[in-house]
Amino acid sequence: QFGCYSNFIGAHWWNLQEAGFVYNADTPSEINHDILFREGVTSEGYVTFTPRLLLVDLKGNISHLRQEGVLYNHNQAITPSDIQWPAEKVELICTPKEEKNVFLNDLEKEENAMINTEALGSLPKVYNLDNVVNVWADYLQTRYHPRTVSLINQYENNSGTNPFDVFNYGANLWKMEQFQDDFIDRIRLYVEECENMQGFHILVDGSDGFAGLGTSAVEYLEDEYSTKSRLVFPAIPSSFINTTPRQDSVRVLNLALSFHSLADHSSLFVPLCTGSSGWRQPGAPRQFPHLLYNESFAYHSSAILATALDTMTLRYRLKTGIYSQLSEMTDTLSRLGRRAAVASLGLPFAMGYDTYLQDTLEKWEGPLWQTLSPSSNLENDRVWIQSVVLRGVPELRLRRAQRGGRMQQDTNPAYMCSTVQEMLSLFFSCCSYATASHVTSANVPCNVTSPFPQFFSEFVGLDGSVRIERRPQNIGVYSVPAIAGIHSCRSAGEMLEALHSDVRKLKLKRFHNFCNSGLEEDEYRECLDHLANLRECYHEEFDI
Repeated sequence: QFGCYSNFIGAHWWNLQEAGFVYNADTPSEINHDILFREGVTSEGYVTFTPRLLLVDLKGNISHLRQEGVLYNHNQAITPSDIQWPAEKVELICTPKEEKNVFLNDLEKEENAMINTEALGSLPKVYNLDNVVNVWADYLQTRYHPRTVSLINQYENNSGTNPFDVFNYGANLWKMEQFQDDFIDRIRLYVEECENMQGFHILVDGSDGFAGLGTSAVEYLEDEYSTKSRLVFPAIPSSFINTTPRQDSVRVLNLALSFHSLADHSSLFVPLCTGSSGWRQPGAPRQFPHLLYNESFAYHSSAILATALDTMTLRYRLKTGIYSQLSEMTDTLSRLGRRAAVASLGLPFAMGYDTYLQDTLEKWEGPLWQTLSPSSNLENDRVWIQSVVLRGVPELRLRRAQRGGRMQQDTNPAYMCSTVQEMLSLFFSCCSYATASHVTSANVPCNVTSPFPQFFSEFVGLDGSVRIERRPQNIGVYSVPAIAGIHSCRSAGEMLEALHSDVRKLKLKRFHNFCNSGLEEDEYRECLDHLANLRECYHEEFDI
């Protein structure tokens, strides 16, 4: 994870996964959590289960969180009594203690007591964190390994004098021997622990200096682990406040340079943004019929993107999908040089509490999902191939008992479907523009207990079903069915066309920070030409 917004998304993603842990051996989880988590043991003999994660952020963006984490031994805070010199000769200066919000305080109490403070059989407590979240650490529930967090000290967050806002700043940071050697060593230690490693997920802020850092890391991964897949999600924040036209142009340059690099060195890249435009400004927020989110809150928009990630990646994280590998998905979706794809999410997947999947699909109006990639629209789009995951719809809700006799059953092909996967595949073959669809289904819903934001409509029940009556105000939504996908489609070409159209209007020589940090005019022209060539892969006549 490279960058502040990517870490906002990541914090939600790891929280969602941990919320789905099953501790009852009689009802094991469908999800193989060992794929993205690792088991360890502290020096005291306690077993830990932490993400296989490396993240990079600027100093000041981790708030109360210790860089080395809290699970393993770390240096305790120094107090005056620890100093062996006479007190009158020592001036002790301490950084101010970061205040924790009520959620983090409750979490700490539970961990210290090693118990769940919720009464048996009661509903989980609902927290309203909208006005108290400033950084992603303010709602992080998952505990990270000591090697996870790397901080950049050369630049400052929201700095007017030393911002980390240029692609080449990140690329040059990667070239620094101290940073690169340390980060590569962290990668190696994780890789050596793995058996049958499938590849890498990379979340990267695409519009600032982290774009250069993240894409440089992807290039290294291609060189060092060429047989492993590299699935990259360049993320664009949902809101930029009080920016100047020049700052907007800088973001466009960063995005163009990052897409140019990812098209060469990733296996597949899927831009993520809840804004409809995404380049100079994110644009109008994508609308979800049953969500009331505030696009100006990174805490809200990143939760939507994290839900999409958690759902679409179930294809190769389920225990039943043991033969479905990450490489199988990336290779299929990137055929004919189409390295860019488009993301989608339906949250929640709108089913009534007493309805069945067959009834829901037969009565459905409009698209099943909302597009989550900038300058693209999947509604009525030409899709060549897509990978779709539907979760939270068990097979006992496949269809209601058939009452109309054998004749009705024979005339409706839906009655031939015996699984959710078959039913949804039939729907796509009849009602979508997709040439080919890979469908995965999972019974497990998405667990959206706190600290996930409670931005659901009052007509969404606590189980995520859509109801006629309102949900009580003091009751939250605790789980939801969801559908998400990655699509190789014509819209991906339109996305690249829109970015190329914006960036070709810019004259590099007017942006001295790029020139002074090493970007040459020839490289810039190569970037423009590459984007133009990449968009050509999405023309119909390019099909075989």
